[in-house]
Amino acid sequence: MKYLKYILPLFLILVLACNSTQSGRTPRAPKREVPVAINIKAQNNATINFIDLNYFRLQLIRDLDQFQEVNFSLVDADENPEVVLDMDITSFILWPRDERMSRRRVSRNIVVGTDAAKKPIYQAVTASVDIVQIQRRSNARFATNLIVKGTPGLKFQRTFAPSYNYVNSYVDNVQGDSRALDPSLMTRGIDVEPVENDFLLILARQEMVRRLSTELRKYYDTPAKPVQ
Repeated sequence: MKYLKYILPLFLILVLACNSTQSGRTPRAPKREVPVAINIKAQNNATINFIDLNYFRLQLIRDLDQFQEVNFSLVDADENPEVVLDMDITSFILWPRDERMSRRRVSRNIVVGTDAAKKPIYQAVTASVDIVQIQRRSNARFATNLIVKGTPGLKFQRTFAPSYNYVNSYVDNVQGDSRALDPSLMTRGIDVEPVENDFLLILARQEMVRRLSTELRKYYDTPAKPVQ
């Protein structure tokens, strides 16, 4: 206890020093705004007629902006963008929706009680169900040309050809004892089926968005990047 009169002043000095250091921290500088133009060409493609390309651009810029050291803002091509992404959707095929239904008879042994010896009593229950399966295939081809103006600048070109198959199955029209169905079947409901815009975004996000975002991150994360 005789050392307490020396320890307390030292403790107070340390606390005050820490508070002084924290209060003296320089606030983090805001991210630099980088204007980006996304030019999309999609000629001779009937499926593209059902796509909202403005919505597609907004989703792309939002995805590309994730985890970057700068903020990307979408601008028109004549507004002096620092980053230009030219994209030619040379192919986008959304195959017809395929819906099939199969009738299935299922059975299960369920516990309905216990006997005098406390052993479970089982009963076989059956039901007939319709299993509905929906599929829709899609594929696209994106030819991309990414340019960052300035020094040292960046040029990246690549063509992506992703494919995606939407599949959903669910139970419908149960006749008989529903306890005969496996619980996992009963929990399957009708999904919100993708529309044309959703399919194109899913295809773009499979590899293209990830690769373009990586190229931009490598460029803008480089220390001491010269400002134009």
